[in-house]
Amino acid sequence: MFYQCRFTPEGWCQDDWLLVRSPRWEARSSWCQEEDHIINVFPDDLDPAETQMGRDRTGETYLSMLYKKPVKGSCRVETTCAFLERMAPLIVFSRELAPVHKEHLEVVLFDRGINLWHHFFNDGIPSWKLIGFWNMALEAGKPHRLVAEMRHTSKGKFLCMGVDQPTFGTRLAEDWPDECFAGITACEGHNRFYDFQIGDEESTPVMRERISD
Repeated sequence: MFYQCRFTPEGWCQDDWLLVRSPRWEARSSWCQEEDHIINVFPDDLDPAETQMGRDRTGETYLSMLYKKPVKGSCRVETTCAFLERMAPLIVFSRELAPVHKEHLEVVLFDRGINLWHHFFNDGIPSWKLIGFWNMALEAGKPHRLVAEMRHTSKGKFLCMGVDQPTFGTRLAEDWPDECFAGITACEGHNRFYDFQIGDEESTPVMRERISD
């Protein structure tokens, strides 16, 4: 195991992580430490329904952090997380370790399944594109195990994703770096995170067969 922690008061060290804000907003939330998880802080006057993308105050609930040590080559990232309304805790892979997100991938959990977003800059403007999705019904308030496996092979670079066991995969651009930074993001609602780990164990044999060298 490369890294693992539990988001209990004594189970993780904040110095291991870099807090990151979105380039779309100047505002950023903070973590509230609970007994067995962390949760993004909301302003008292903000209705969760007003936190979804495109609303004026979305950035006030957005909070991302990256583990400071880079992961190299193939890796498996997991977190147990929950959304209390509709969305949207996620695993993030970033090209750079910086206080403001630059190009990155988001494996996003919400009540209708998983979305895979590619965030990048187009002529200096933050832009994003949906490059994968999987429809399923997921229950709000229930902890879910979100998994993302980055696989680098001679056939290309792939990202395999899943929640509570099932998996699907997609090919990444060939210029995705061999070294990147992994972390979590809370946005568009109250998001709880219970744990986080980075390892190199593969647990998707069907995908392994399809992308093997």
